[in-house]
Amino acid sequence: MENNLLKDIIFGPKYYTITDLRYNNKLGYLFSSQKLSEFLKEKDRLIELKNDNIENLPLKTFNSKYCFFVSGEYLKSAYKQYMTLVFEDYKINKTTLFSRNVEDMITSRIFSEIEGTLNIENIPTTHKRISEIFNNDNIEDNNDIIIKNMINALHFIVTEEPVFTKENLYKLYNILSDNCLKEEDKLRDGSYYRHESVMIGAYNGANEDIIEECMDSLFAFANDSKNIKRYKTLLPHICHYYILYVHPYFDYNGRTARMVSFWLNYINDIGLAPMFMSEAINDNKKQYYEAIINTRNTNNDLTYFLGYILETASKYSLVYKNLEYIKSILAQTGDTLTSTEWGYLKKIIINNPDKYFGYKDFFGYIQNSMSKAGALKILNHFVAYGILEKSINKKKEAIFKIKPDLLDYDINN
Repeated sequence: MENNLLKDIIFGPKYYTITDLRYNNKLGYLFSSQKLSEFLKEKDRLIELKNDNIENLPLKTFNSKYCFFVSGEYLKSAYKQYMTLVFEDYKINKTTLFSRNVEDMITSRIFSEIEGTLNIENIPTTHKRISEIFNNDNIEDNNDIIIKNMINALHFIVTEEPVFTKENLYKLYNILSDNCLKEEDKLRDGSYYRHESVMIGAYNGANEDIIEECMDSLFAFANDSKNIKRYKTLLPHICHYYILYVHPYFDYNGRTARMVSFWLNYINDIGLAPMFMSEAINDNKKQYYEAIINTRNTNNDLTYFLGYILETASKYSLVYKNLEYIKSILAQTGDTLTSTEWGYLKKIIINNPDKYFGYKDFFGYIQNSMSKAGALKILNHFVAYGILEKSINKKKEAIFKIKPDLLDYDINN
């Protein structure tokens, strides 16, 4: 394989998926299966040569030689974009975006773990509902149990600040999965991990006899002060992917992995970390799963997963900054919105910041059941507050759009 082509593909400003390399004629590559195999082997060779721009992670693998990422133009640019945004925001506000929006981000995190999989009426009715569940020890509804477990898991991390160990991860998993597992998905008494093999779609989790060895490598990696300093905001998400990869449990691996990323951010005081990843993942599960699949299909090349995390972090940072700007505009006239309304508005900004949409589109944004009249009432309320502008299309239907001057930050760039 030509060195110049290799350099461009691996270390250039774009990071191509296997689909790109094999089937996107516009790129001009169109790799055969043999050439693709050579390409993947070439990355392994570069790792063995200790290339300065490839990070070989000390994590045990079971289906590839290495677990790594490429610190080339693409990932460096994505990292720089996010960090620049965060630092510029801090310079202006003297506080972090997370600290200013902590209640909303934590609440959104809890509800995002059940949106789209369970039917909850008026999910964005956040603070009051969470308070009710938190103070009730006799809940029976499945949705409420999951929320209660999420609250208890966050409470465990924030109040105890536990060290990331096998024993404490077991505690966290038990908190998250309490009263939620089918009998066949429960761990054996005295076992920290599953005792049988699992398939995750088309992929195998680690064989049960090497799970402990894999997880021990994760604890060693995550608790090494040199790694915390070296990888900073990336470390929690490296661990996030690795738990999904190993799949140490029969169920609740994803929820546990996402909570672990929060846990490692919190105990290591990574104040610039994107704390809204759970809601971001929920808003576009397809991109999340594609990032995982691309990583699995390229011998655990985490460039895809970490690039997704950084690009999403930049986007959601701008979403929250737009919300803050709109709040400041409303405050000039003494107006405000309820927490439910802010939740709806956030969904609109994320899903459709610059085009007209109808009430049916709105249903898709909020992932919730609602009557047409209820949706139009909410949207017309935003019109009355000067947040949305309204028009009528050729079908004589009301359509809406966020007023362009209220989006101070372009989330599409």
